[in-house]
Order: sequence, then structure tokens, then C-alpha cells
Amino acid sequence: MKTKLAILSMAGLLATPAMAEIQINGFANLIAGMTLDDDESVYGYDSDFNFDPASVFGLQVRGDVSDKLSATAQLVGRGSEDYDADFEWAYMTYMLNNNVNISAGRLRMPLFKYSASLDIGYSYHWLTPPDSIYGIDFNNIDGVRVDYMNYSGDWEYGAQLTMGRVETDTTISGTPAALVLKNVVAVSFEATRDWFSARTLLARSKTSAANAEFDGFVDGISAFGAAIPNASEVAEGFSVNDDTGTFIEVAVDIDKYDWFVGAEFTQTEVEGSVIADNKAWYVTAGMRFGKFTPHITYEVEEADNGTQLDLVASLPPQIATGDAVTDATWSAIYQGAVGIAAQQELDVSAVTVGLRYDVEPGFALKTDVTWYSDDLNDLNDATLLKVGVNYTF
Repeated sequence: MKTKLAILSMAGLLATPAMAEIQINGFANLIAGMTLDDDESVYGYDSDFNFDPASVFGLQVRGDVSDKLSATAQLVGRGSEDYDADFEWAYMTYMLNNNVNISAGRLRMPLFKYSASLDIGYSYHWLTPPDSIYGIDFNNIDGVRVDYMNYSGDWEYGAQLTMGRVETDTTISGTPAALVLKNVVAVSFEATRDWFSARTLLARSKTSAANAEFDGFVDGISAFGAAIPNASEVAEGFSVNDDTGTFIEVAVDIDKYDWFVGAEFTQTEVEGSVIADNKAWYVTAGMRFGKFTPHITYEVEEADNGTQLDLVASLPPQIATGDAVTDATWSAIYQGAVGIAAQQELDVSAVTVGLRYDVEPGFALKTDVTWYSDDLNDLNDATLLKVGVNYTF
């Protein structure tokens, strides 16, 4: 029913008389993968050949309302969501002048180098971009984005200011939670000259994540304030409630056509919360031989849980109130805190070797092999094979 309603909404958009000129573009990423050992799983794949984790089908409609005003909608069905079609983009754009556009509605956040074309696999050499950078819980925002574009000599450059709010699903210590980013402000800048391009972004927001089970755990710590002087302070340190989040991104790309090399780095911090500081980066390179593009990528993601461990270290493992039930309850809460703090640490890396074959314009065949390594737990190591087709029209 959800898919039918989305298609009917799209049909209604196409039928609107105000849309003097309609542009329709589509894309498809049909991607299958499997790990090469029965005990392995990574990125949503296991040893069973599966199309769902990364396959995406989409349709984008853009219509000119006037010479300066346009409307854009993007309908997307993801295999990971049973291909239920949904409007991920729906916004209006006003061209203030030749250099400035203002967009409002639900639109893509310019968090990464490939943010604008993230769902269009044909636009990059991988089957899917590096998960260490791009494997986040959200990419869209309800708000306003101002785009500025200009040139100076041989340089082309642009800047974007994005403001708004994000609501999506995430996880806290492996448990589903509702993530809310309020008062989001993101500023990005990009410059290109011939074969060289570079960009950077700085974003901040007030970050909250709600989960009944986790919130009960935090309240449990705070309830021991009478016996443990710093219990309320530690509880606040574990909670994710209007905490200031900061995101930084830097990317550099050299593309001489016959060969290319690129790198991207991100850093995420959520002050005073259970979320550990996260740093991730990748380096990628490839060569083009006619229709063939072999490539290799090395990526790393690390999360430092030092702050969370310090919070636990400030708590007593045991208390003696004279009540056995109360003392046992605290011991259980303390052990839970130890486990949650430990889970925030992350140290993983991956090497991906792939091949792209351009069958014709808008149609590419690809295959990737990824060797994933978890330096904290060898049991999570895995080898992943993916094959797929990227298509645009």
C-alpha cells in the first residue's frame, strides 16, 4: 500500500498543470553479495547470496514552475526496507541569481564527497562507497540549503549552507533508538581545477537519542544519587539528550582520467554522551583501460571510548547500604555500565579490490571483494564478495 500511494503521489505531481517542463531520471543498483565462510557476516551480508542489503531503485522528477522556481522529488525503494517506495527528497528550489540557489523541504545533506549522487552507483567506481565513511544512519534533512557557485580564473568553487532538523532510527549499544538532530547547521566548501578537487564540511547540532531500555538504565544510575555522590553526573554523561554534536569532513581527489586517486576523512564527536568520538578515512586509487576500471581502496574506522571508560572508573563496583537487594541492583547496573562503555570502542579496517566494466553509457557491471578486519575481535573478520549492475536513464 505504501508503494502504491507513493506512485500515485508521483503521478499527481506529473499531472500538475503548473509543471511546464518535466524531467524524469531513474537509477538502479542491483547488487548481490555473500561472505565466503559460513560463520562470517558483515555489512548486512552472510554466507547466503543476498540482494537486499545494498540494492536500490529510484526515480527522480524535476519540474520547472517558473523561470526561477523548480520542484524536485525523489522516490526510492531499498532492498533493506523490502523495496517499499518512499519520497526521500521533496523540495522546492528558487534561483536567486546565476550564482545562488535556495532550496527548502526534505533534501540531501552535503555531508560527503558523493552525497549528492550517493544512491546512484553509476557515479562512482565502487559497487557501494566505503562503509567506514558512508555507513551512517541518515543522509537527508528537513530544512533549507543555500548553494553558492562561482569561478575565478581556472578554479570553480562553491559553498553550501544547510540548516534544519533530522529524525531517523539508530542504535545505542546494539539496541534500536530514535535519533533526533535539532538546530543543524552545516557549512561546506568545494574547489575544483582541471584534474584536482578538494572539499571540506563542518556541521553542528543538538543531538538526542531515545530508547526505553537505555533510558531506564540511565535513570537507574541516577537513582543511586543518595549512595553515590557522582551518580547523577555519570548518568548525564551516559545519556544522549540535547548534547552538542560536531561533524568534520575533508576530501581530496586527483583524476587524470587514465588514473585517479582520492581520500576522505571524517570526525564525529557528541559531547557529554555515551557516543564515543569517531574518526574514519579511506584512500582509493584506480586506472582506466578503455571500458575497464580496476581499483583498490583501504579504509579505517576507529572510535575512542576513553571518556566512557573514565565515567565507569569514577563509580564504585559495589556499595554497602545494608540492603542486599539494593546492593545487588547496583552491582548489576555497574556491570551494565562496564559493558556499554566497552562496546563503544571500535577499531576496524577493510581492503576492497574491484573491477568496473562500462557496457554502455549509463550501464556498468561491477564486482568487489572486501577483506574486513576487526582488530578488537578476530571473530568479526570476514571476506565479502559482491557483484552488481548500476543503471541510469
